[in-house]
Amino acid sequence: MVNVEEKHTRREFLKFSALGLSAVAAVPSLVAGETHSTMSVYEGYKKSRVGSLAQLKKAGEIDFSYPDGNALCKAVYVNNEVKAYSIICTHKGCPTVYNKEKALFECPCHFTKYDAKKDGQMVIGHATGRLPRVLLEISGDDIFAIGVDGLIFGRINNNVG
Repeated sequence: MVNVEEKHTRREFLKFSALGLSAVAAVPSLVAGETHSTMSVYEGYKKSRVGSLAQLKKAGEIDFSYPDGNALCKAVYVNNEVKAYSIICTHKGCPTVYNKEKALFECPCHFTKYDAKKDGQMVIGHATGRLPRVLLEISGDDIFAIGVDGLIFGRINNNVG
């Protein structure tokens, strides 16, 4: 039979231990006066013109590079929406091919498919995630890339090619 007083003692011990460990972990940064900022996928990007809205509506797709010349991307016009993605497959880094009729990015290397209508969501294949989405801004007839939501394959930071 377990002693009720012993349970209470253990519970108190664990509660105070957790509280004490939290305080110990916080003290070094408080003493040093350090502040830790979190890196956002939206920070550090430069605004770059992708093309015109009229051009995209007519062609259905526009190839461009963002955030640098080594990052292949594609803007597509699907369901009356402008969307853009890195075309590099998240499985092994092969460039995908856009199938306009099906609105799918298809990887010719290992056959992963991504849905352009659903924010680049992986539909079938070996990849475990979606294509990185290029954040866009539309001003009049101009389309601008302003950031990337997701890590481009093969990079530790999207802004460092």
